[in-house]
Amino acid sequence: MTDSAWQDLIDAAREVLIALVTIPVNSGEKFYVVYLASFLGLAYLSYRRYYRHRTRRNFLSFVFPRRIYLHPSAKVDYWVFLINVVTSPLFLVAAGLQAFVSTAVAAWLIGINDGQPLVTGDWGYVTFACFILGYTLVADLSVYVIHRFHHQVDLFWPIHALHHSAEVLTPVTLFRKHPVWNVLSSSLQALFTGLFQGVFLFVIFGNPGVEILFGLNSIYMLYNFFGANLRHSHIWLSWGDGRIGQAMSHLFISPAMHQIHHDPKRMHKNYGEVFAIWDWMFGSLYVPRTYEQFDIGLGEEKNPHRSVWAAYWQPVAAFGQNAWRLMSRGRHPRQTVSDD
Repeated sequence: MTDSAWQDLIDAAREVLIALVTIPVNSGEKFYVVYLASFLGLAYLSYRRYYRHRTRRNFLSFVFPRRIYLHPSAKVDYWVFLINVVTSPLFLVAAGLQAFVSTAVAAWLIGINDGQPLVTGDWGYVTFACFILGYTLVADLSVYVIHRFHHQVDLFWPIHALHHSAEVLTPVTLFRKHPVWNVLSSSLQALFTGLFQGVFLFVIFGNPGVEILFGLNSIYMLYNFFGANLRHSHIWLSWGDGRIGQAMSHLFISPAMHQIHHDPKRMHKNYGEVFAIWDWMFGSLYVPRTYEQFDIGLGEEKNPHRSVWAAYWQPVAAFGQNAWRLMSRGRHPRQTVSDD
């Protein structure tokens, strides 16, 4: 190996190490120290409301039980998380796609309008708020589409099944996703948000500037603060069973609603990430009324991802087998909701 190659390898390793070390102080990361603090605060509220009369454990033993965090499935989660950090440069493809699509769409629309946007002017608070809300809705819609697609199309189910094969839930389970899923998901999100940005830049106010266009998304900060890390955990937190809570559950996915999605009998419910409106609109919403207990994982189906090697190889192999059967039969895969 040449000196240049060694230096490139060292630089890459340094970047990965920096990325891992700076996670607690990066507000764009799920494990930002503020979000971890809110995780503990919300977990305490849940402990007092749902669990204190059901367990003799103290609060910290309840939040971090050894049987969950040292479970073999959780250990696979940790390794997948670390490996995916190393492969994260793959997502730069999606970032480039988003910039290309938004620029191309805006340029095309402005070009057919005699070189002018429909409305010109300075961006104000209202414009910025509309952009952030619209961008988040479109990004969340892309998550719903790709998520439901992987559940309902047998050909692609093995790629997403890795996430559902988790037998226990910890905040790290969020990252139990195959790199193929990550690339497909981020690419579709880039396409959706790129189209939105291009149209927004043309229709509303023209070009707002990079510093505003790629500014901090306050909606996702609130989402992370109010329970995002509880979604993949054993700690139940719903928006409540009263009128306000039920109304909130039709707008925003609560941690409990996503945990229900990991129930092998109800995987076809609650595909959304932030907003519940897509599930509500398309008939896949399930809103719990009270505290529920249920199994986690693939149910009666044997877990094919009990090792790190299997977690990465088996989804690709199963996808290849499905594709071969499809080509052999000369027809499209059966379009059904998969409950396992």
